[in-house]
Amino acid sequence: MIEQIVKYAKQVAFVKWFRQRFPLVFLYLVIKPLTFFRYKNEKAKLQGRLEATSTKPSVLLFTTHKCASTYTTRILSQITSQQKLHSIDIEAYFSVKDINPEEYFSDLTQRNTVFEPSGFYYGPLRYYYSLDNLSNYKAILVLRDPRDVLTSFYYSKKYSHIVISEGFYKDRNRYANHTIDEFVLDYLPEIQRVYSTYIEKLLKLPNLCVLPYEMMVSDFPKWLEKLVRFLDYETTDEQLINQLIKTEAETSGSGSKTDHIRSKQPGDYLKQLKPETIQILNESLADELEALGYS
Repeated sequence: MIEQIVKYAKQVAFVKWFRQRFPLVFLYLVIKPLTFFRYKNEKAKLQGRLEATSTKPSVLLFTTHKCASTYTTRILSQITSQQKLHSIDIEAYFSVKDINPEEYFSDLTQRNTVFEPSGFYYGPLRYYYSLDNLSNYKAILVLRDPRDVLTSFYYSKKYSHIVISEGFYKDRNRYANHTIDEFVLDYLPEIQRVYSTYIEKLLKLPNLCVLPYEMMVSDFPKWLEKLVRFLDYETTDEQLINQLIKTEAETSGSGSKTDHIRSKQPGDYLKQLKPETIQILNESLADELEALGYS
């Protein structure tokens, strides 16, 4: 019921207009009150009250913003819940509470309270966390060309994303007068840090499945098949798989800067950014682009 209300808030024209026109009013009248009812699993896990009901390895989804992270986590939540894994979207809960997840999980005790190697699905995780016994988890990495990530993030930050906290509202105001090129160059060091850390810490893991965003949008059935094969569950509901494929086929980018899915097509940065900005990105991200096959 609560998730349906949130979905309604994102889609209905009047509600969409209201939350964009009066973001703080919407934050205090809708988002914050809903937080009391949402994130049941996340609150219980932080308090040490949520026990595993499955012995299967926990699944970690590592990604970053604008890589279809919310969509991917919806898919994984449905698949893993059939195996009785609890879904934990700890970063979503932290975002509405204005808690910095990297700072929070720099504490070993706090990491171990939330992360367990069996019985849970954790995602999306948009930063790397140094987890004990990482080899005991099933790790999935979903990334997109970082130049497209930066481009898409500009529209999300300034226009389409619901204002979910005071911190997000301050960020939106901070970038209010930025052009897309100014925003991209300002946010470049952060994205480079996230990508370089993933490359260093994750790519050599034997228990890692790399599922590029570009494969998702170009050949979703192949992408999904690779995911299901990696999870290696005894049974996966064929009806669910068919429904996921059908839903993806019906989903397309609107082209509107105020919509969550604006453009799914790879290479959008070539249309949106100045040539001199693209050159800076190519030079600054040369190692990351090479390592991930985007060069």
